Amino acid sequence: MASNGNTKGGENLYLTTMDTIDPKTVCVDLDMEENELNESTKQACVKWPILFERASGSWWNPKFDSPILEREQWEKSFPQTRRRFRDILCIILVSCLAWSVFFGIRQDAFWLEFLIASLILLFLIALILGFTFTNFYKRFYLLTSIVLSVLLCVGINVAQFWYSDSLVSTVGTFTASIEVLFMMYTVIPMPLFLSIGLGVTHSIIYEVLVAVRNDYMQQPIFIIGKAFLHLCVHVMGIHIFLMSQVGQRSTFWKIGQSVLAQKELRNEKRLKEKMIHSLMPPSVAQEVMASRQDKEQNPDEESRSKKRNSKSKNVKGEIIFRPFNMNTMDNVSILFADIVGFTKMSSNKTAAHLVGLLNDLFGRFDSLCTNSGCEKISTLGDCYYCVSGCPQSREDHATCCINMGLGMITAIKEFDRDNNESVNMRVGVHTGTVLCGIVGRQRFKFDVWSNDVTLANTMESSGLPGKVHISEASLSFLNKDDYDVEEGPDVQDNRTYKVLIEEYDTSKSTYAVRHTEEQKVIKTYFINGYKNQTTDTNSEEGDPSSGNKQGVDHGGTEHAEGNPEDVDETSEKHRLSNHFESKTSDANGITRNLLGRRRSASDASLEQDNELHWTGIIETCVTVKPSVHINNGTALRTGDTKLTNAMKGNNAIKFKKEEETRDSEHGKYMNDKQIINLINEDSTNQEFFYKPPINVLTLAFTTPEMETDYRDHYLEDTQNQHTVSSPRYQALLEVIISFVVFCITSVCCFLIFERQLPWILVFIISLILEVLCLIQAFTDVKYRERKVDTCPTCSHLMSGWYFRNLMGAVVTSIPVVAIYSNLSCEIAMNKLSQDYFFCYCIVMALLHYCNFAMISSWIKSIVASLAGVVILALLHVQLCMFESTPNSNPLVNGSFSYSNTTDITITTLVTSMDSGAKVLPPLFSGDHPLKFEIILDIVLLLVLIFFLNREFEISYRLSYHGDKQASANKQQMQLNKEQADWLLHNIIPKHVSEQLKGENCQYSKNHKDVGVIFAAIVNFNEFYDESYEGGREYLRVLNELVSDYEDLLNQHRFKDVEKIKTITSTFMAASGLNTQSRMENKHPYAHLFALMEFSIEMQEVVKRFNESLFNFDFILNIGYNHGEVTAGVIGTTKLLYDIWGDTVNISSRMYSTGVKDRIQVPEASLQLLEEMFDFEYRGTIQVKGKGDMKTYLLKGRREGAQWE
Repeated sequence: MASNGNTKGGENLYLTTMDTIDPKTVCVDLDMEENELNESTKQACVKWPILFERASGSWWNPKFDSPILEREQWEKSFPQTRRRFRDILCIILVSCLAWSVFFGIRQDAFWLEFLIASLILLFLIALILGFTFTNFYKRFYLLTSIVLSVLLCVGINVAQFWYSDSLVSTVGTFTASIEVLFMMYTVIPMPLFLSIGLGVTHSIIYEVLVAVRNDYMQQPIFIIGKAFLHLCVHVMGIHIFLMSQVGQRSTFWKIGQSVLAQKELRNEKRLKEKMIHSLMPPSVAQEVMASRQDKEQNPDEESRSKKRNSKSKNVKGEIIFRPFNMNTMDNVSILFADIVGFTKMSSNKTAAHLVGLLNDLFGRFDSLCTNSGCEKISTLGDCYYCVSGCPQSREDHATCCINMGLGMITAIKEFDRDNNESVNMRVGVHTGTVLCGIVGRQRFKFDVWSNDVTLANTMESSGLPGKVHISEASLSFLNKDDYDVEEGPDVQDNRTYKVLIEEYDTSKSTYAVRHTEEQKVIKTYFINGYKNQTTDTNSEEGDPSSGNKQGVDHGGTEHAEGNPEDVDETSEKHRLSNHFESKTSDANGITRNLLGRRRSASDASLEQDNELHWTGIIETCVTVKPSVHINNGTALRTGDTKLTNAMKGNNAIKFKKEEETRDSEHGKYMNDKQIINLINEDSTNQEFFYKPPINVLTLAFTTPEMETDYRDHYLEDTQNQHTVSSPRYQALLEVIISFVVFCITSVCCFLIFERQLPWILVFIISLILEVLCLIQAFTDVKYRERKVDTCPTCSHLMSGWYFRNLMGAVVTSIPVVAIYSNLSCEIAMNKLSQDYFFCYCIVMALLHYCNFAMISSWIKSIVASLAGVVILALLHVQLCMFESTPNSNPLVNGSFSYSNTTDITITTLVTSMDSGAKVLPPLFSGDHPLKFEIILDIVLLLVLIFFLNREFEISYRLSYHGDKQASANKQQMQLNKEQADWLLHNIIPKHVSEQLKGENCQYSKNHKDVGVIFAAIVNFNEFYDESYEGGREYLRVLNELVSDYEDLLNQHRFKDVEKIKTITSTFMAASGLNTQSRMENKHPYAHLFALMEFSIEMQEVVKRFNESLFNFDFILNIGYNHGEVTAGVIGTTKLLYDIWGDTVNISSRMYSTGVKDRIQVPEASLQLLEEMFDFEYRGTIQVKGKGDMKTYLLKGRREGAQWE
């Protein structure tokens, strides 16, 4: 395999043996969603945990199951690996320098050779250190590590074999040997098989050389003891190596998940803003979201509303209002536009086809609205209205609306050419003051209210096709030289001055509020176009959009006001605005050219692969399959037929599985590639691997909040609950290693030292502690929740930061304490060379302080230093009374004599003199010359221990920080998702959004036997007055009333009832649109009965509301009807869920022709409802397009009527 400049030979060796994942034996949860695992899978994860997320399944060589992830992880962790390697080289340099000084001061036998060797080694290490700063090191890092390891091992073994009679004792060479072994496992970057191979080879060669050069080390008991000590070092080294590799990859994955969550968070935020803008301007949305959070934090608001809605007697004038978002804006231009010829266009088309045409047309309007500087408010059927100068003020508001209107006239001409239609636009514009905000808390939208809004609607209804009808107020803000302006007819001004009066109602013996008004007219003008015949607007097609229109406008007046012809035409359009002929039972096809092109896979960026499901809902609603085509209103479903035919055959299931496997592998590869790209995008993410956010000295997090959170939750891992990299599994493994080291140490003590009472007591106590720690760690993994439930206080105490560190210090000290408890005069008197083996054991036991990465490195290092100080103190004091001469016969070899039980590997430097041989005192006599060498050995060992502890804690904190960062990002992303879902479900019901997840988007759907009501406060316009705060307080009252309606929907008995929308004081609701909910009912018409009962409750709400307010006597008329409707989601910049059909139109007529405070139903609905309700015949009424209809008024619910 050829390599470029960045592909290193060592790297290739390091990355070649990629283990493949075995799904049958490895439990992996790629999405880290614990609730998706079944019980058997969870148990399997507890028994046989994987090393880390996306591990290949190999414990021997931890790697990712993805080569690109493994390669990228190596790239990102390499700076940290190189830094550690440089640090250990510096420590080796200091050690060489210290030994050089030691040899120069002592000047004992062979001191010059050792000094030269130390200086040469220092020079070579300096060369290697300098080499790490070159670009070649990354390529040859593995070769460099091997050279360093071999150099150190050979140096120690040469010193041991050729210069065994020198001033370096076996304590010094043994300490150096285990230091090198530990460095090969921890900070010298090599694969595990190389570390074990070199380490075991060095251990064998070293002990063989020691035994060869020291006769007394050839005893089996010493060989076994030294083998056990080396085994301890290798066990601890392998454990640290594996956990280091696991930790690095787990940290990389956490950081990858964190940056992925950040990207998704940005996508969520962007899409949330898009959703918010589909409902309301961002500034208004902030107030809405803040009020929602206040509602969650202050449940008292709900209790107050429930109190008012309770059937107990209300105190007159006692009412506490809900939070209300409504602002007054001056100098706002309002545009209303209506399609002329819509009735004719809709007469021969299905609902789906007509909605598709509206989407095409309104999509063009949406683009114009954005380019013209207007804010779209909504669509009402074939009516489109927007504003400029609201909610953000702008000086050119009137110009924006005029340009918008002229652009709409041009756009509809292009629409006619493209679709072979013959429709036109009638546009009206007026400038004045508006109240902008939100009324209600469910299925709400940003809207504008005022008499000026009603007047703008009047300008449209009294206008002419192909012209923009404007008021004198709007003209005053325009540059007349830019437009072709002509005078228009005078229009009645609804902004009359009202005088508030109080009338006495003799029938009720109460006073009621009434207004008297003065009538006047305003001048109007027509704009035919630009004087220079050029436009600044852009009629370029935008995303599909549509809307729905009712016969009630935003001022409390009828939509059609003006001359009788306009009223008649508008009424006809109103009738058809919610009624399209349905030729199919389930119309869900929309012409492809109306809804825009389907994006190809190559156009989608990587960042769009992880958008949440409601993103797909928005896009799917305006996208259809290429195979779906509509011709003359007929939907031909060819895609599903082709798919069904393709899946036939004997190999269909196999083909599907293979395709799913390929898609899964490709999806995993693309996801991995996306994570890598995201990490590489931001340099902060890359620096995070080698510049963790911690204090260099204390290792505490730089932010106090994070440090506090770490100390409270350092044992928790929100993502990796069932992997070895999780804190609790890691703690269990560390306790197991501690137990193994304790057992091996105990075996050595029983073999070499005498069994004295202090050692027996310490052994029993230590064994109990180790077993208790094992039980605690094991149960913490497998029975964590049960322990917390049984004794939460105990569980909290045992997982506390200070308790854990205290117990960690005790457990890590068990091997050292066990060895110190064996110290006796027999050892001090150099019996059977036990004093040297005692030192070997202490050196090995000190390395045990590198275990338990979760414990504070400062605590472990301080305790290790105290343990080292003890051995140094023992070397400087005389513990026992020694004889003047050893009780053994020295063995003489040339000019040197050896004590038969003193130093096994080093000459005792007994000089042959005329007066005889001089034998050195015992090691723990306080006068032995080796104490200075051992001091240097222990100090250098403690420096290494301090360095390793520091690095291990940094790695653990780094992993914890990555986990917390990813968890915080995901929590924020989930919060954004919930907020977006909340906003989405205020546009689209949840049962509809669930159906829109797949490719087969049910863009429009027919429902049979759906109940529809219109409930209107018919006298609200009489109360509405803008003389006080511009009418804001009247809208507050309306908001309170509508919110009381909506509170009823939260009751389970009204689960089939859902709000459709509000139009000023008119509340529209329907039942039976949720097919799944209808199927759960016992009675087939339970949803219709529930809607009627809901209407009755609405009357009770208004009644209680009137009782709570002084001099308010709202009159609620309700129209009820049932039948077939078409439900659909329309719009692009302002999504809207609505229903259409003859049923809706008749329901609207039932309320508009109804009786004061009564519920009116047609005869068809009576036949279904009379089973549960009593009615009285009212008579016949004239319904446009339907002729005379028999109607009935509800009397009440029948006694004993039950349908649930």
